Amino acid sequence: MNNINILVDCFNLKYTLECGQCFRWEAVENKPNTYIGVIHDRVLKITQEGNLLSVSSNKEEDLEEIVKEYFDLNKDYSKIEKKIATFDKKIATAVKNTSGIRHLRQDFFETLLSFIISANNNIPRITKSIQTISNRYGTKVMFEGKEYSLFPTKEQLKNVTVDEYRECGVGFRDRYLKDTVEDLLNNKIDVSNVDKLSTEELRKKLLTLKGVGPKVADCIMLFSCNKDEVFPIDVWVERVMSILYFKEYKGKMTKKDIMEYATKKFGKYAGIVQQHLFYNIREGKINLG
Repeated sequence: MNNINILVDCFNLKYTLECGQCFRWEAVENKPNTYIGVIHDRVLKITQEGNLLSVSSNKEEDLEEIVKEYFDLNKDYSKIEKKIATFDKKIATAVKNTSGIRHLRQDFFETLLSFIISANNNIPRITKSIQTISNRYGTKVMFEGKEYSLFPTKEQLKNVTVDEYRECGVGFRDRYLKDTVEDLLNNKIDVSNVDKLSTEELRKKLLTLKGVGPKVADCIMLFSCNKDEVFPIDVWVERVMSILYFKEYKGKMTKKDIMEYATKKFGKYAGIVQQHLFYNIREGKINLG
């Protein structure tokens, strides 16, 4: 087992891992601020004490680089938080409440399938389905005497049937997963090239895939493709935006209206603002009166 320490600034491990952008991390019992997760080709165990991250893994190769990339640690979030806090007092309060949220840079294929599964679903069921798919079809690795499963590649899922996906608890999304894997195997989207596409180009390509609507597409771009300007709108975000900015409309604002407002007001930091608002309202950290 390999261990490294990394100094961080403006980073909260708990907020980042529990704000709904990932599904394969678990808090370690009786160890405060410690999580174990499976990412890319390895298992990570991370503890945060103040500005110090202690990281151990089953794989030493490129460990520090992998951690910094995954948690977006090379970006100055302190500067970003100061900037978005100037938008208005509501955003300043939200940022103060949940300072340290960072956008994860997750594997594109895993994020794509995970958020297809997330549609009209809840986090415990999403997590269980993703874990079942990984256990059945992913590569096995050992860490601290326990077996873990990597998320399978599209090649490993090549022959999985609709019925087999259904057995993993994904419900009506079984056909979407099957079709999407086939589309990627046929290079409908070049997985190796997604970071080079503009936001609109990538959104258009994602929306051609079965089971990918506007919200799912924006989540995929925000949590794996470094598109911090997108603003996914789920029921939580729709609610908080309606209350904070459109109360006089009494819930009659459309998602399109909210999207246009957020894009204009928050600009290139819209996605970062979205995460703060989402986590604030879900955790009851902000006064919406």
